[in-house]
Amino acid sequence: MTAPVTTLIIPGEGPNCKQTFRMSFFVPEEFQESPPVPTNQAVYIEDRPEIELYSRQFSGYASENDFITEGYSLYQLLEADAVADAQYAPWYMVGYNSPYDFVNRRNEVWFLRTVAENKN
Repeated sequence: MTAPVTTLIIPGEGPNCKQTFRMSFFVPEEFQESPPVPTNQAVYIEDRPEIELYSRQFSGYASENDFITEGYSLYQLLEADAVADAQYAPWYMVGYNSPYDFVNRRNEVWFLRTVAENKN
């Protein structure tokens, strides 16, 4: 398994708030020049630019509710510190372990950081 596995959560609009989930898997460096070609149209290769983010790490076999709880904790910490450049939506649920690892699991919640363009 490759790590991390990221799930982008895009909150929906309106009263029902249907969310979109986009799961991504890391392609190891030795395959990045010529990654395997997907055979399913719903699967695609995405080249991600470098990002800056705020992260909260936690352990355990995390459920979606655990990620939401930890995300809210990170939100509260950033708000308490008056962090102005955190984007709370969309956000990421991140896992580093195989589903068969039951101890010493690493999970993270990510909020993207708004980075001002360098105008030099």
